[in-house]
Amino acid sequence: MIADVPVCLSRLAEALVLLAAPAERQHDWCERNKLPEDELALTFDDVYGWAVWMVDEQQPGLLTLEIKALLDRIDRALTAMSGPEHAEVWTCEGLMSDPRWEQVRILSRRGVDDIAKLDVVPIPERV
Repeated sequence: MIADVPVCLSRLAEALVLLAAPAERQHDWCERNKLPEDELALTFDDVYGWAVWMVDEQQPGLLTLEIKALLDRIDRALTAMSGPEHAEVWTCEGLMSDPRWEQVRILSRRGVDDIAKLDVVPIPERV
């Protein structure tokens, strides 16, 4: 699949906006779309790897090492919360109260801000 840089960054920004949203809005998004809470992470996972690769292929250097490191931190934070031993994190209560989610939100807000500073795509409305 070949996607241009704006498409890649738009998809990445959409996933980050979702991860950056307050817990109540994340829960509402899951309810509205009839999706389980783990879809928040899956949405990011679906776009993270290919979007970074495609942008690097088409516009090397646009995504700085700092942005890539931040995206990697988000990915690692989500991975650390994954698996059956962390099932409680992927519930409405987990979204609202688990401090790991707040860390993901903070990192994701920084990611949204960093992509906005690239001034390549409009940032989607906050969830």
